Amino acid sequence: MLKLAVFGHPVAHSLSPRIHRLFAEAAGVDVEYDWIDCPAGQLRRKLREFSRAGGRGCNLTVPLKAEGLALAASVSRAAREAGACNTLVAVDDGWRAENTDGAGLVADLARLGIDVTGGRVLVIGAGGAVAGVLGPLLEQGPARVCVLNRDGAKADRLVRRLVRPGVELEAAALADALADDPRDGPRDGNYDLLIQGTSLGHRGQCPAIDSGWIAPGAVGYDLNYAEAFEPFRSWCERAGLPCHSGLGMLVEQAALAFELFTGIRPDTAPVHAAVADFRITTRGSSSTSA
Repeated sequence: MLKLAVFGHPVAHSLSPRIHRLFAEAAGVDVEYDWIDCPAGQLRRKLREFSRAGGRGCNLTVPLKAEGLALAASVSRAAREAGACNTLVAVDDGWRAENTDGAGLVADLARLGIDVTGGRVLVIGAGGAVAGVLGPLLEQGPARVCVLNRDGAKADRLVRRLVRPGVELEAAALADALADDPRDGPRDGNYDLLIQGTSLGHRGQCPAIDSGWIAPGAVGYDLNYAEAFEPFRSWCERAGLPCHSGLGMLVEQAALAFELFTGIRPDTAPVHAAVADFRITTRGSSSTSA
């Protein structure tokens, strides 16, 4: 039996055990996947106990992603660029840190038929969720990406470390972009994809967004799902913008983690169908963090 778990605080809301069990059942793999409550500062001890009990891999959710990276013996490029990991895989000398969030987003965009190659992407937020997805998103070759954040300096630091050849990449403070005569940020209405990456939805709020930034036929995507998606969904509805929650990204990033744990790439279609009603039935706010 392969012993896996998701660590976080809180963690009881996580869909990861359900998703990985569905993958394991379809693949014919014997998996035990549990929830492990772990407040910040306790991950080293909890991982030691998990390993002694036979644990071979785990997912990390808030507030442990940076802590997990610091404890890892080796780190993937995606995790290093993000400054955080959402997956730890047991290796001979400890744990290897991975980050499947960005690749999960790219896979879900492809599933939804959203092609960012040569397009223009507007990202709201510059925290851990955005840091985790921005690198893989840039690898898809968009023509332009603009990152807006309440703290413009934080957005600027993020884009500076993720520069990619051939992509026009910029950052700005959200307040400056919203000004009547904006000094920086979106200056026209040509963005094809709007990604909401802040945590405001967990407080029932949506960031300030100017619908004039968005091109006709554009699509919205929130890195959150369940109740945390609702404020952005409501804004998109008022703006006439079709939108998607991060529930699909959650499934896709979990599939990539499952492959790291088992060597088997699962078919995600049945799992997408199984969790399609989660936004309606769940209580509590969730994000794509496992």
